[in-house]
Amino acid sequence: MELTLETLKSAGGFVGAPVKREITWHVDGKPNTATVYVRIESFQTVTSAWENQGHGAEATAARIASCICKSDGAPLLTVADVIGDPETGHGPLSATLTIALLSAIHQANGGLDEEGTKPKKSRPKKSSGTT
Repeated sequence: MELTLETLKSAGGFVGAPVKREITWHVDGKPNTATVYVRIESFQTVTSAWENQGHGAEATAARIASCICKSDGAPLLTVADVIGDPETGHGPLSATLTIALLSAIHQANGGLDEEGTKPKKSRPKKSSGTT
């Protein structure tokens, strides 16, 4: 394939609509399940992550806030929502919810399939040398 704008478009080289994922996290030993929408990471989110590398928890909060969205792609959370703030009226997200959201982001970006395992790459069949 020759790399052109048209081949990039047809091969999914540009970020599209958010993808739907199911997450589960636990509170007091009880599971909570929800549908979330994940905005696929893009050039902008990658460069923003590089800029925020030295900012620790705020970089992770920024990743969650930039990727977890409503079905139409509108932001769902702000960094302050993720890390908690007196102005938001609540504390930070729980660890189990944070991990579930980061897992959904990782899944949506090709790191895992929907069952939470690495996608299997098919290996080319080897010829036995006979015809």
